[in-house]
Amino acid sequence: MAGTDRRGPFWVLLAALTVGAGSSMASTAAEEDTIVINRLGPTEFEVVQGVNFGAAEFWCGAATYVERRTGQPQTTPIFVKSPRGPSQTVAGRDSVVFSTSAEGLPAADPNRVTLTVDRAGATLKSYQARRYCRDTFTRSTK
Repeated sequence: MAGTDRRGPFWVLLAALTVGAGSSMASTAAEEDTIVINRLGPTEFEVVQGVNFGAAEFWCGAATYVERRTGQPQTTPIFVKSPRGPSQTVAGRDSVVFSTSAEGLPAADPNRVTLTVDRAGATLKSYQARRYCRDTFTRSTK
């Protein structure tokens, strides 16, 4: 039995499961690209409300802007600067203004992680907000 590896089928099965798991966690990049996000200043940007948008979609848009469009790290804190209200850049639509600066905002409770976009000063790290992209765009494909 020299040269025979009895683990062969196990490794083939493990590789197949790994590939299968990777495909079920497919990228949401195409869906994220459809979110309307407009820069307002050096640290401010607004995520414009789309169809069936809830707080998760706004936070997903914020993470998309921070990581994919500006190249900032996943540990970047994101703050709600102006809660959901009329858009500054798209007439007739609502938006949430986010910032990567806490300047002028009420102090956030560092021990509280919240999904709200209805309170100025609410904050998440970009990687925390990114999780909502997966939740948002993968639930509609199941």
